[in-house]
Amino acid sequence: MRAYLITLICVLLLALCGCSTSSTPAGESPDPSPLNPQEIPTHLPTSPSQGDVTPMDPSLQVPPNLQKLIEKAKEDLAQRSSISTTQINLLEASEVVWPDGSLGCPQKGMEYAQVLTPGYLIRLESGGNTFEYHAGVGGDITYCKNPTPPILGTPYNT
Repeated sequence: MRAYLITLICVLLLALCGCSTSSTPAGESPDPSPLNPQEIPTHLPTSPSQGDVTPMDPSLQVPPNLQKLIEKAKEDLAQRSSISTTQINLLEASEVVWPDGSLGCPQKGMEYAQVLTPGYLIRLESGGNTFEYHAGVGGDITYCKNPTPPILGTPYNT
């Protein structure tokens, strides 16, 4: 019985050690994530009331690939609303993790991959109304009429 317990403990320790080894060859660093989380702007509250809309501080640095998505979202909103992009304020632009392949914009009757999906959340304001755009790391943005929130507590949006 004692030998059985010792063998079991050894197997468990080997399994745990095997799970923590790196697949990156010695001397090489792993590929960095698409964005450095320290470069992401400070988040605003996720659902401000109509009178509590505050544009994001323009002095905050937005990574170049996220800036392109913000511009796409502003252009789309300007076209949808028949207004100029100068009438649109950025409330939030952040790197997040979506709970599935719908990127927080599930459509009725559609099926989505049930995997955590890294992406972006862009919140815009115009005329006192808030608009959400979601994107995956591939760069396609989606306007969300009925958005669902990203996963909280992930490395991207803690």
